[in-house]
This record gives sequence, C-alpha cells and structure tokens, in this order.
Amino acid sequence: MRFLLGWTLKLAFIGAIYLGMTSGYKIKLPEEVLGYKVPVTAQQWVDRNAQISEYGKQTKTGFETLGQQLK
Repeated sequence: MRFLLGWTLKLAFIGAIYLGMTSGYKIKLPEEVLGYKVPVTAQQWVDRNAQISEYGKQTKTGFETLGQQLK
C-alpha cells in the first residue's frame, strides 16, 4: 500500500509539473519533495522548458507582427 501511495504521489507531482510547463507558467521546483531531494538536473530541465516556451511566444509574436505588416 505504501509503495502504491508513493508512486501515486510522485506521478501526481510529475503531472502537475507537466501541466505547468505546457500552460506557459514558470515553475520553480522546491528543494525537497516528500522527504526526497529534488535533483539539480530536474530543475535545469524545468528551466530549459520555460526558456523554450518563452522562445515560442517570442516567435509567435514576431510572426503576428510580420503578418500584420504584410496586410
């Protein structure tokens, strides 16, 4: 039972991170989750995805501006 509850909480946490990244909100992972230390690579991955999201927004804005100028 403890094993199942542990994996359920871990998967819910990962799902929340995924939803946060795909919605465009910036996420800062805590240092520790349920007694487990969050790896540095996980925080770097979240930061990298936030940058990719930001680049996507900038590109979209650039294309919208270009499209309006061509009208």
